[in-house]
Amino acid sequence: MAFPLSWSRPADRFVIVFGMLALLLFVAEHVNGRGWMHDFRVYWGAADALLHSGPVYGVSHGLDSGVFKYAPVMALFFVPLAMLPYPLAAAIQFAVIVAAFLWASLASDRLLRGRLLNGRGISFAVLSLGGLVTVVHLHRELHLGNINMLLLAVLLLAIERMLQGKAVLAGVLFGVAMLAKPHFVVLFPLLLLRQRWTELGLALLTAVAGLLLPMLFLGADRNWALHSDWLQQMAMHNATLIYLGGDAFESVNTAYSFVHRGFLKHVGGTGSAIEAYSILAIVASGFGVFVLRNIRMERSARTTDPPSAFTMELLLLIALVPSITLTDTEHFLLSMPLVLWVLHHLLPRADPRWLALAAVPLLFAYGGNWEDALGPLSERYIHYGVLGLGNIGLLLMAVYLFERQRSNQVLLGTSQLGPP
Repeated sequence: MAFPLSWSRPADRFVIVFGMLALLLFVAEHVNGRGWMHDFRVYWGAADALLHSGPVYGVSHGLDSGVFKYAPVMALFFVPLAMLPYPLAAAIQFAVIVAAFLWASLASDRLLRGRLLNGRGISFAVLSLGGLVTVVHLHRELHLGNINMLLLAVLLLAIERMLQGKAVLAGVLFGVAMLAKPHFVVLFPLLLLRQRWTELGLALLTAVAGLLLPMLFLGADRNWALHSDWLQQMAMHNATLIYLGGDAFESVNTAYSFVHRGFLKHVGGTGSAIEAYSILAIVASGFGVFVLRNIRMERSARTTDPPSAFTMELLLLIALVPSITLTDTEHFLLSMPLVLWVLHHLLPRADPRWLALAAVPLLFAYGGNWEDALGPLSERYIHYGVLGLGNIGLLLMAVYLFERQRSNQVLLGTSQLGPP
């Protein structure tokens, strides 16, 4: 993306179109009195509590459910915005989310084309369809003012820098992401298997530094008390990972719920923590086998450029996070790179030819809950965890397309080994 923006450049055209859509959404939200950004109000309120020595955890910052669940250092990061009037701070947050979405879309596409698609040219159709598939989740992200889009941008920047050989910056960025959402600790075993010692070490040091940083401003005693409150809040938040019925749909989209509803409950499964941890162990083992197989193929020189597999592994893990943790629907924005990966195999023509028959329903399941269009069907969509099923299907399809492409390249003798 270059400035000034030009309609003739596909990347700029994407920025113009979706930038204008975001501006229209901002105006519509405020005209209709819906510019609430409840999640951002929690961040703003927690930072304001730090400024005025108020309670950060265990109290509502806005809605009754508006309890701060992040590490104390995250509240510290929002202190500059907490110094501003809330409407101005919220408008800045909205603009930052939009900028992160635009950058992350282009970065995802650039990463896929450069590392996995042999330098294929940029496509406005792929970018714009990717935006449309994810727009329901983006709308909710903007409506709530959450930070998932920011974290995806941070992670994509970390991956880009790591593949460019800038291990120190990449490690710091991985650590920042994990501080914001400890769920991203799932990336650490992969860095270990891939022997990315610098990135792993710097990520851990950054995480430790983030835990200690508030002590410089708040003192050791208050820092310790805040972290104790945070750990208690985290334990409460992730108490139930399997949906067992009722109106509390927070866990309906997890992989655990899918396996429980489809199989385990019919053979005596109770939805216990042990059941969830067992499913997680199976998922982790399957992913581990995938990574070890990639490493073995790279060492035997029967694969494409090694960064290709590593890139796919990272994107798969990031997309897996909302399926194995207790999250809201906008967190599935983390799967946006995989959406673009599938779309690149659908456009300009489906490869394989039957792909559209499988991919289009999955993409609709992932991003098609348009409440105004679906009406009462939207409630059924939520009740059965269609979004979660769509994300699981998207993950499996991404792996299939990667394996198929790699097999074709090996058969054609186009493997290009290079340093990871």
